[in-house]
Amino acid sequence: MRKISLIILAVIALTFGSCRKTPDYVPYIGETSNLAYSNYAEQFDVLWNNINTGYVFWDVDETDWDAVYEKYMPQFEALDLRIAAGNSVSTKELQALYDDAMGGLRDHHMLIQVKNMYSNSWDNVVSVNPANNEIKTRDYYYKDSHALSSELSQFNKNLASGSNSSYKISFSGYEKVNTDDVQVTVCYLLFELPDGRLIPYLWQNGYKMSVIMSGLNNTSSPYYKAAQLIDKWKNAAIKTPKNKLAGVILDNRCNNGGYLSDLNHVVSPFIKKDHAVISTRYKEGPGRLEHSVWSPVTIAPSTTNRDLAAENIPYVVLSNIYSISMGEITTYNISQLPTGYVIGERTYGATGPLLSDAIDYTYGGPFGDIEREKHYVYTSTYEIQTHEGFVPEGVGFTPNKEVLTRDAGIKGQLDAALEYIKNYK
Repeated sequence: MRKISLIILAVIALTFGSCRKTPDYVPYIGETSNLAYSNYAEQFDVLWNNINTGYVFWDVDETDWDAVYEKYMPQFEALDLRIAAGNSVSTKELQALYDDAMGGLRDHHMLIQVKNMYSNSWDNVVSVNPANNEIKTRDYYYKDSHALSSELSQFNKNLASGSNSSYKISFSGYEKVNTDDVQVTVCYLLFELPDGRLIPYLWQNGYKMSVIMSGLNNTSSPYYKAAQLIDKWKNAAIKTPKNKLAGVILDNRCNNGGYLSDLNHVVSPFIKKDHAVISTRYKEGPGRLEHSVWSPVTIAPSTTNRDLAAENIPYVVLSNIYSISMGEITTYNISQLPTGYVIGERTYGATGPLLSDAIDYTYGGPFGDIEREKHYVYTSTYEIQTHEGFVPEGVGFTPNKEVLTRDAGIKGQLDAALEYIKNYK
């Protein structure tokens, strides 16, 4: 822990200013930190130590975490002095302080929530999201994810209903389905080129296929209709004769992520041998760089499959800045197939998996309880690395062909994919 490694600095601090209040504990193993505090400085100390111990990205995050403590602890102590003097501290002021202290971390899944313990207002929770801070600095950043997702959803709904005559579509379907506490929209379109060749297209705003496909053969299942659309896309991609299949499109734009197992539905059907292009590791000790060894994520081919590479059939993925988590991991996996190709924008950069069943045996992942402990931190359980040794967290994946939403719009990105497939040799 930092208390041990910086003991000399701690002695100096006793003489010249604020000293560390670090308790003698390993901050947490598991989801609940079980820590109590009574003032702002102790609250900051608990958060700092938990992140110091459990954050999985210290190998790539350039934040000087020790300097963060030295700079901001005196500022939290000053807030406590104000409270002791009978003055108030607004949640807005606390928000600004935590944003400055922790808003630049690299984990793009991260959400830090802290209650202003001296405020009874309904809006007394500070929320820090480092990803929101970072993506706004990108030169291709544009409107918020909800607005863009709604625009994309409406565009696909119009295509499915036949109200957009710009394309010839042989079959279409559009369904919304509730999975757990998340609503997923699924759109399947079968585009037909002027020469009669077909392009099956699938868009979904979340990867919950492992759940949805459980209703494939059950007409009474709430997932049945959505599962049918996914199955039609897969069957069209697998069973359409080579001379009739121009290519396949998977649209990952505005996809918020979901289950890693969904790789079995979008990669496994299109390979003939094991595919492993990413590896994962986790924190196995309290030290910042105490990681496990890298373990490859291997995708095995489906029993019913088609080798798109052997037939030289392009598999195109559409991505944008709001392709998140599994929306990025699937994008990268497909880009590494021989005929895989990505069109659109560099993705969001939230690639570290969060696996709830792994929390209890790692030193990483979410911790705290906003109601009981007055803090909650949502952070990745695992770190991902590509086979080239690149850690995409906080950066995302770059497309093969950049087509920006601000320049071409949703339709322009789709047109670029269709044109690429049409002219593919």
